[in-house]
Amino acid sequence: VICPYDNIDVAAIRPVLAELGLKVSAVLASGINDLRFQLGGLSAQEEKTRTDALGELKKAAKLAQELDCDLVNVWPGQDGFDYAFQLDYTAAWDKMLTSLKEAARSYPDIRFALEYKPYEPRAASLLPTVWSALVACQELDSPNVGITLDFGHAVLANENPAQAAALAARYGRLFNVHLNDTLGRFDDDFLPATKHVMETIEFLWQLKRLDYTGWVSLDMSPARQVPEEAVTFSIDVLEALWEKASSLDEAALDLKSGDVIC
Repeated sequence: VICPYDNIDVAAIRPVLAELGLKVSAVLASGINDLRFQLGGLSAQEEKTRTDALGELKKAAKLAQELDCDLVNVWPGQDGFDYAFQLDYTAAWDKMLTSLKEAARSYPDIRFALEYKPYEPRAASLLPTVWSALVACQELDSPNVGITLDFGHAVLANENPAQAAALAARYGRLFNVHLNDTLGRFDDDFLPATKHVMETIEFLWQLKRLDYTGWVSLDMSPARQVPEEAVTFSIDVLEALWEKASSLDEAALDLKSGDVIC
């Protein structure tokens, strides 16, 4: 579910979800990326701005509760910098963590999943990599704060998405997964496995090895395709790749040997 929250009629949505047998996987806290937070929201040094951004995060959590959803996706896209000498990095980090801590404390039954991304819309983000997201989780030490691993964002960060998933899961912080693809220059949000087929297979294989039971969502922007057809195509592709990943023989791969697999 995407904001603006005020346009969402919970009373009308709940019976439709029940009739269709559907659940809301996550509420995206997109309000924290409003233009009023263009110089920082959760990390803003101005208390009123930061309080307003925190309010948007809490609105998302409240909406999640009303929709029987336990996950809020937190992408702090405006929290970062564009130029040298523009930001007090330590202070901004502390403010962001303080905001997240308050949200997690206020809604202990809601999981907050940090979606890291190296850049866009800011030139550099406060949460650019899986490592930074893990450090944030460890510093917060809140059981309901974890990570959303977006495949394309990992590629943009020059990460191997499968390795990033393994690291997040190692610390019990892999809360959510977004599948898509990218050329690696911009956040293209292409249909999954249209650019990185082998990496997508490995990613799915890694999720299987990790016994991941959370949501796997399509986070893509089919700007030049019919959306319904794009979704159907993506599901068909992912089902085929999941079957391929599930059929791999781990013993035959012999990953511990360090040999190159051709």
